[in-house]
Amino acid sequence: MFSLSQLIALSIPLLAYARADTTANCNPLSASCEPDKALATSFATNFKEESDLFDVYSTPDEIFYGDDGLTLTLAKRFDNPSLKSNFAIMFGKVEVILKAASGTGVVSSFYLQSNDLDEIDFEWVGGDGYHVQSNYFSKGNTATYDRGGMHAMADPRADFHNYTIEWNENEINWIVDSNIVRTLTPSNSQGFPQAPMYLFMGIWAGGDSSNAEGTIEWAGGLTDYSDAPFSMYIQRLVVSDYSTGSEYKYSDKSGSWESIEAVGGEVNGREAQANVEFAELVDGGEISQNSNSSSSSSSLSSSSSSSSLSSSLSSSSSSSSSPSSSSSSSSSSSSFLSSSSSSLSPSLFSSSSSLEAKTTSESTSSKTTELTSLEVSSISSKAEPTIGSTSPSTVSSTFATSIVNSTSSEATSSDNFVSTLNNGADSFKYDSNRLFVAVFGLVTIAYSLLV
Repeated sequence: MFSLSQLIALSIPLLAYARADTTANCNPLSASCEPDKALATSFATNFKEESDLFDVYSTPDEIFYGDDGLTLTLAKRFDNPSLKSNFAIMFGKVEVILKAASGTGVVSSFYLQSNDLDEIDFEWVGGDGYHVQSNYFSKGNTATYDRGGMHAMADPRADFHNYTIEWNENEINWIVDSNIVRTLTPSNSQGFPQAPMYLFMGIWAGGDSSNAEGTIEWAGGLTDYSDAPFSMYIQRLVVSDYSTGSEYKYSDKSGSWESIEAVGGEVNGREAQANVEFAELVDGGEISQNSNSSSSSSSLSSSSSSSSLSSSLSSSSSSSSSPSSSSSSSSSSSSFLSSSSSSLSPSLFSSSSSLEAKTTSESTSSKTTELTSLEVSSISSKAEPTIGSTSPSTVSSTFATSIVNSTSSEATSSDNFVSTLNNGADSFKYDSNRLFVAVFGLVTIAYSLLV
């Protein structure tokens, strides 16, 4: 399998559209470069709308967003519709639900790449309905060409499949439909990707007639543009960064992960937390937590992310006594991360609309808050946090109903008591009248006898 860095090293004449030129403008191994903006959190997006977390890398007219997600279309020669993240992750986990494009010579790509040319790839060749390909590079090294892997699977062009890259300092796992198909460790002799990575996705014509013979052969043959358009589809993307901080800097020219400085944070400072968040987001939930990545409170989100994020998760680093892990003491409503041009180190907002459930009674509202705050530190799946089998909003409603019913019951008891008194009074009046008549009769008889 050929990657861009291989092709450049081999001096293969690529056209501008051929997977775009993802080579960094500044290689930190040979120059002083700007730091990489850190994601330092987790997010999910369904690409129903354009995401603030990604920039158009090439061919904007052939990038489409809709109810079915993201569509990248190769409509004609020289097209290379592609996106690049405007953040980097320093170790992490990435999952994409993707359907590859069909078409001889057409290549669908999804990969991570660093500014010093570390790379972790998934690629699909449009003429192959039986495999997905994996590859990697370390510091752009192309001394050997046996890094690529072929992994059998059901037709990746016919249906959506789940592709995951799991990356830490000890190993890289390529995962297809929840099955690990390949593992790479640092002990291999060809290097190990370990620098901050950006995320790329796109489609290109590896089978264009101007490409080198080896490239065309790898792509499956010449691309027939009369069969265009060719499209790849992305239904959902989930990304978790294992590190914290606002930026990732190279402290020397080695490119080793130990040399990477997380400004205001820590490399691998949130791996356990990120894995919990990742599982929640993959399950269709929402995360809400205090970011320990930096003192900055900027957020990373687009409206396209909100539909796939909807439950509550407490940070593993938060205090168990806190009603939420937000930096604010009050809960705030959030769909999730919102992008900031000044900094990409976010702080996630703690939220749950159920925490805002109120009753007309001030004491009831206070009691409701006490009830709901007990639950916010637990993880819920796809819904509001739960207490046992009852959600906070249900608890609030039940409590309010109980108060109303109790009040109603007390009112009924009071009415019954009053009614009893009234009935007693009426009965007393009736009996008094009868006694008066009887006494009056006796007095009348006695008087008549005396007279």
